[in-house]
Amino acid sequence: MQLHIDPVFSQNNLPIHMGILDYSVEVKASAPALIHSVEDGAEVRMQELLGEAASADPVISGVRTAFKTLGKDPSRYRPSSEALTRKILAGKDLYFVNNVVDCGNLVSLMTGVPIGCYDADKISGDITLRKGLENEEYTGIGKGTINLENLPLLADNDGPFGTPFSDSVRTAVTDDTTNLLFVLYGINVEVGHIEAAAEISDTLISRFCTAD
Repeated sequence: MQLHIDPVFSQNNLPIHMGILDYSVEVKASAPALIHSVEDGAEVRMQELLGEAASADPVISGVRTAFKTLGKDPSRYRPSSEALTRKILAGKDLYFVNNVVDCGNLVSLMTGVPIGCYDADKISGDITLRKGLENEEYTGIGKGTINLENLPLLADNDGPFGTPFSDSVRTAVTDDTTNLLFVLYGINVEVGHIEAAAEISDTLISRFCTAD
């Protein structure tokens, strides 16, 4: 599997530093230690922002700028990392899905980087990072039909399957997933930040999710 990047990003002066990790995993309910880590991460994030909006985070701001540059309103279609951060800043309880998704949410919360967790066996052929086309859509996880036009997205031979806004049901991680593609959406984000986020991701996935 190879990643291809559409020229639209360089044409719009949007640097791309995608992080793509793959693992053999065992999907299950999150261990208490992971749940506590997510709760601690939420508390740290609140202290870091000190009452500022989630969009004040420079990483989130960079991804928002990318959305706007490509023609998608980031106040209507918020990066997933911003939506998660806004939730904890509003004092709402975080939801727990499974060990893989919860690790992804923790990385996103800690770093501001949008994260995608995909069942690699449901991806067909190579993948391309590109801009969504007119009339493109898919069923998003918990969001119904998503208008993909002008969103940065990942597509395989069967079409779009993931965005830094919301991922598709088609390639979602389930209890039957054994091969994980873990994506850090480094769109208009400095490479050093993605490298650091990838190290955090590897530590968490290796500790809480990899198959024995």
